[in-house]
Amino acid sequence: MDELLFERLTLISARQNSRFKEWNRLNTTQGVKKQGLLIVEGLRACLTAIEHQAEITTILFSNDTMGEYIYTKAKGWLIQEQFGYNQIFRLDSELFDSIAGAKNPQGIIFIIKKPDLLNFAEWLIKNTAGIQAEDKPIKLALFDKLSDPGNVGTMIRTAHAFDFSGVILSEGTVEPFNPKLLRSTMGSLFALDLIGIDSYSELADLAKKYQLQIIISDLEGDLLPEFEPDRTASGFILVIGNEAHGPSNEIKQIADHCVTIPMSGNAESLNAAIAFGILAYQLN
Repeated sequence: MDELLFERLTLISARQNSRFKEWNRLNTTQGVKKQGLLIVEGLRACLTAIEHQAEITTILFSNDTMGEYIYTKAKGWLIQEQFGYNQIFRLDSELFDSIAGAKNPQGIIFIIKKPDLLNFAEWLIKNTAGIQAEDKPIKLALFDKLSDPGNVGTMIRTAHAFDFSGVILSEGTVEPFNPKLLRSTMGSLFALDLIGIDSYSELADLAKKYQLQIIISDLEGDLLPEFEPDRTASGFILVIGNEAHGPSNEIKQIADHCVTIPMSGNAESLNAAIAFGILAYQLN
């Protein structure tokens, strides 16, 4: 058992296999909600999940040269973390590719427990305790009724790249554990705190209490290169509105600042994920 030999891992090769069917259902939002589990595919995404202590229940390897190579590299860690043969499986390439949902899967998949959304008030208490004036400002993103999972996934990955602490998800925003969204984050979903809010009035009260500026992006606002956030505040919440309609009236009413990205061409607007990347860089 201590050797955890690749060839001794249970091989699943039939689509009728009950385990395969359950794992494959995780490629649907309904399957994720029912089972409370997520698919994490690819070496980088899996390493990010490990780094941020995601709760791994099952590990799948493709039954080919790539899968065996990654398994060999990971075996020491698997033994250290006390994974057993009942938690690690080989899958025929066709079945593995079906679960992975990627054009060029990388031979490893984690099945992990779906994390819960955090309460915003509790998150603020925990993350502002003992904070000093010279500490880095709190940076949060808020997605205001965004509907495209690819956009939201890209923005989560961008928020991770620019050292945001977390993402606030408004009611009406795409489910954060949508399989397409999850794949597009490249594992960054596990590096950020995912925060839920009950209402924008709650958001406004908490932002005021903890001295967080609410900054929205819209077509009529201060031009971005000249805009400077209040550096005496504890941080900011950067809001990106719905792809088609922009920020909702509710968020506009409580925003402290509205900024605009100047464009020299004739395009009416930028893609939401592109706009978020520019804003995150500028405010960084």
